[in-house]
Parts: sequence; structure tokens; C-alpha cells
Amino acid sequence: MIKAIFFDLDGTLLNSKKLITSKTKQTLEQCKKNGIKLFIATARHPLLDRMLLWDDSTLSLFEGGVYYNGGCIEIGNYKEYQFISDIILQKVISLVFKYDKLNISLQLEDEIHAFRYPLSDTGYKSWGVTFEESLELGHTGNLRTIKLLVFYADLIDSIIPIPEELIVSLKALCENKSQFYLTDGGKVVQIMGDSVNKLKSIEKIRSYLDLKEDEIAVFGDDVNDIEMLSAYTYSFAMGNAENHVKEKANYVTLDNNSDGIHHAITDILQLV
Repeated sequence: MIKAIFFDLDGTLLNSKKLITSKTKQTLEQCKKNGIKLFIATARHPLLDRMLLWDDSTLSLFEGGVYYNGGCIEIGNYKEYQFISDIILQKVISLVFKYDKLNISLQLEDEIHAFRYPLSDTGYKSWGVTFEESLELGHTGNLRTIKLLVFYADLIDSIIPIPEELIVSLKALCENKSQFYLTDGGKVVQIMGDSVNKLKSIEKIRSYLDLKEDEIAVFGDDVNDIEMLSAYTYSFAMGNAENHVKEKANYVTLDNNSDGIHHAITDILQLV
């Protein structure tokens, strides 16, 4: 019997308009009424009220979650971060600085952000921060970095892939030292601390809840979901996921614009 479900956000729980559909939300509400604990498992930071404009009725559906691809765990009043090595951080920044217009974001403890280049007003809103709150890369003080992102433009509107030669260099630099993901169709590099991923943080929550592996279900669509999709009996890739991601999951549901979450919970898992 499924007792907890973990949802990736972009491309999974959220449709292409970055919304949870009313049908899917009703399904989540019924899951919660039935005693199933719901969690987020995302690359985003925890301030979903600011990034996605979620109200209390949406936020209250979830018991907590895994954020920054596993770099942060929240459950109840407990929060735990994992950080990138300062040595790796500086080496990555030095490599990226060789490329003009290629932006860097440092996602720091306490959900503070630093950027190489300022964003547009729309860009800041999509990140859930403001220009005034944001820091420059060289002015982060003693704040430690949870996740580093490399991207063009504001990230949300980037159509330019990361240069291949930079990808090769960053992969080599991070090997056995930091977690490296190339996501969003090659347009975003995400780097976290050594061996940080969603699966390891989900496992910490599973242990805390004293649940068995087959009492967990997970949903995802991108390469940063592969570890968790590979680990659980009830793992679901979205219909919009690329084939190499679908191959790692035990089930494939409908796409994120066709209420794939609702379909999996009601028709496959039959939880509501």
C-alpha cells in the first residue's frame, strides 16, 4: 500500500503553464484525506509560494520535500542542507567566466541567490526573488552554496544550449567530486555537492517515516529524476519525458498537460 508520494515539479506535477490542474489538485486532496503523505522532489528551492504563487491550500497539501535536487530536505520544522565544496565552486566559476553572456546562479543557504548577470523583472519573479534581495557572485560573504546553475538569459526563456566544450570540462571537473546534471534539453547545467541527488534525500525521509520501499511512489520527467525513478517499484515517468528517462521508470503515465499524475494515481495505483 502506498503511504507517501514524491513529485517532481516542472514537467511533472506542473503543466506547461507552471500550474497544477484542478483535476490533479482534487486527486492530491483526496490522497491526503486518505492518509497518504505528499512530498515535493524538485530542483527548485523551497519558497514555492513566491516562485509559483502557491496559496495556503496548495502548500498545505505537502508534508515537506526534497529541494535543490536533494541539496535540502524539509519535513515539518526540520531543515537540512548539503553544500558544494568551495574548491569545486571556484573552479566551476572560473571555467564559466570564459564565456560571455553565460549566466551563473548560486543558490545559497537560507534561500538567498547570487547571479553573475542581473535578470529581467520577469526572470526574478520566476526565481522567487527580487533584484534587491539578490547578491553579486563576489559578495556572498560566508554563505555556503547548495546548488550552482549555468544557463543563458533568465533560464526560463533560454533557447541556447550550453556549449559542448564547457559541458565536457564541467563533467570532468565534477567527476567523483560533485553531482552534475545537464537538464532542460541541454540548456541548463546543475551542480550540487558530492553525490547529492533526490533519491538519497527521499531515502532519508523514508527512513524518518519508517516506511518500506514499496510504500513509496515517485514521479519525474528529467535526468535529475533518474536515480529515484530507478530505485522504487512504483516509479512513474511522465509521458513528456525523454525515452532514456522513461526507460528507468517502471511505469509511464500521460504527459504533464494531460493530467498524468491524476491518471497514474486513479487508474494505475487506484489510490482514490
